[in-house]
Amino acid sequence: MADSSLRQLQLKELSLLKLFQQICKENHITYYALGGTLLGAVRHKGFIPWDDDIDVGIPRPDYDRLCKILEAQPLGEKVRFHTFRNSDEYIRYFGHLEDSSFKVVRHDKLKDEETYAWIDLFPLDGMPNNGLLRKLKVWQVLALRAMFRFSCFDTLVDVNKKGRPLHEKILVWVGLHTPIQKFFNTKKCLDRMERALTSTPYEKSNYLVNAMGAYKFREMFHKKYYGKGKMYPFEDTEICGPEDYDFVCTQLYGDYMTPPKMDDRNHHGLETVESPEVNG
Repeated sequence: MADSSLRQLQLKELSLLKLFQQICKENHITYYALGGTLLGAVRHKGFIPWDDDIDVGIPRPDYDRLCKILEAQPLGEKVRFHTFRNSDEYIRYFGHLEDSSFKVVRHDKLKDEETYAWIDLFPLDGMPNNGLLRKLKVWQVLALRAMFRFSCFDTLVDVNKKGRPLHEKILVWVGLHTPIQKFFNTKKCLDRMERALTSTPYEKSNYLVNAMGAYKFREMFHKKYYGKGKMYPFEDTEICGPEDYDFVCTQLYGDYMTPPKMDDRNHHGLETVESPEVNG
């Protein structure tokens, strides 16, 4: 995607973020910037220059409440909210707030995907306080996640993603060279995933995780690092993130203030289809 088109996409997503933040404010919803969005706020005071989406995490009780609000509330002529429960075509686990006035095509999977400017809304789920039970649940969720990914291998798995560990490379090989995809039903996999992730009451847990994000259980933290949240500059506004951004970013990225080499910069292989004028 050309730099000018990427910037248009970012600005459209920034408008979505402001809408999302207003709804959260009106309904007392807690949220935190996650992953590259948090890193962008800390390192660039906005988007990472080559990033093409916004990721936020919402504690499970607030996430469930927010989903009901977004499904019932008019969001505008072009704005839609999708979950795997309210849309037969949508097969991701987490919520997806999108603006259909800006259309793009993703080329990072075996099958191209038409989509729109979007924000990903991830539930933050509780994990057991007992170390052994927590480790067992990690393995349970990873197994369920692998089944889910196999169920929609052609449309959701980036087979060319760099830096995968050996076990993931083996799973990708299996997906490419066997008919394993046909043995799993995506919606049933998502239902099983949700039952597992919500089995530990969020309020009683000292740990939270964004288990379906790109970093899997590297994105598991004691709640104290998120705290009540802290506001960070983000473009022409602010975004809420974890109180201890240094601990979170270090666990995810190591030396997070040093930008990666050009070849190591993540992106979704996007191509702009419609690129109307975007007013920031």
